[in-house]
Amino acid sequence: MSAQAATSLAREAERPTRRLELAGTGLLSAAMAGAGLLAYAFHILAARTLTTSEYGQIAALWAALFIAVVVLFRPVEQTTARAVADRLARGEEAASVLRSVVTVFCCLLAFVVVVAALAWGPLTRALFNGSDFLTLMLVLGVAGYGVQYLARGVLGGVRAFRGLSGIHVGDGCIRLLIALPLLATASKEVAAAALAAAGIGGAVVPLWRQRHEIAALREGSAEHPFRLRAALGFAAPATVIAGSDQLLVNGAPLLVIGASGGEATRAAAVVFAATMLVRVPVFLFSGVAGSLLPNFTRLHAENDHRQVVRPLARACLFFAGATLLIVAAAAAFGPAGMHLLYGSKYSASAVDLALLGLGAGSYLAAATISQALLAQAEGLRAAAAWAASAALFVLVYVLSGGTELHRVSLAVASAMVADTAFLAVALLLARRARGR
Repeated sequence: MSAQAATSLAREAERPTRRLELAGTGLLSAAMAGAGLLAYAFHILAARTLTTSEYGQIAALWAALFIAVVVLFRPVEQTTARAVADRLARGEEAASVLRSVVTVFCCLLAFVVVVAALAWGPLTRALFNGSDFLTLMLVLGVAGYGVQYLARGVLGGVRAFRGLSGIHVGDGCIRLLIALPLLATASKEVAAAALAAAGIGGAVVPLWRQRHEIAALREGSAEHPFRLRAALGFAAPATVIAGSDQLLVNGAPLLVIGASGGEATRAAAVVFAATMLVRVPVFLFSGVAGSLLPNFTRLHAENDHRQVVRPLARACLFFAGATLLIVAAAAAFGPAGMHLLYGSKYSASAVDLALLGLGAGSYLAAATISQALLAQAEGLRAAAAWAASAALFVLVYVLSGGTELHRVSLAVASAMVADTAFLAVALLLARRARGR
């Protein structure tokens, strides 16, 4: 009887850990599904009410905004989420984490202001056809989303996934609400203001509602406070990953405009519309990623590595099947979907959309493996894989021929498939180095 009781207790002890494996992913997936629909509604509204050239400028604003935000502030988000989750799992206070990352955030914000002031003229001419208002919205949007990403890191670290979901949905709601006047007046300024306001607007209410969880960061042992040096050590490779990630996900319109100048805004608009069409899975995953890193980190801190490998393997197998479905759906329904959603001015071939679908599906597996590597403090290996893939993306785009959309599609597919392979090898090498 004692042996049976011991076995029963062991099974009960395992159950919380298994529930912890991917805690919050269902809620965040649902939230991101809603946020993705809201983002599509915004882009369809903008594309149908603005001229192709004006929508191309909004596409450039979207791309520049999220490249800047993700490169600058996603490392802050991930550093915060990982450090808070790790320290809470070890019974240590996490308020020192917040003090360190707020210091980093303020420095980055000052950097954004200085760079914007110095590059205002060239940036305005190159991306926005001389519109100072769009440049102003870019700067304000970067600052606002910086606050949001800091909030996402804190809420992810304390595993307050309800608040994290609220940020994603609130972001999309505010953007669409501010853009509704486009139905009456076709104004790129209105669309730009909607993009800029969504960042900070989406974070206010969730932060207020989770204030008690944030206040609890002071609890725990303060014997070894978190140091700024530790934040910078994790953030450096995370910055490389974020920059490479955003070049692959959002960089195509800027690459098109940069290669052909301001007159390429129409081509950039078509490229952006096509990439958005097949990015539903990426929208969904960006929310799931907010739960993967703190969950994997907690399991790693508790030395429960087997519970990391199992969900990781299952997720990658699921994404392999999902990729096949995305490619098939993009090829079969994508060309008609472009006309239906964006209008007759936007067209893309089945081959190009299938290639973009392959890239989107591969991104899901690559980003999942990245979270596991970051949770194990293997950021350097992950950064090397992402940097190599970003370089491959640019190389394939420059060397390939055909339309702008075909060059982008081929480059995205090649880079993301390679990235998944690079990261899988990096994870195997990391596990081998740890003797597991």
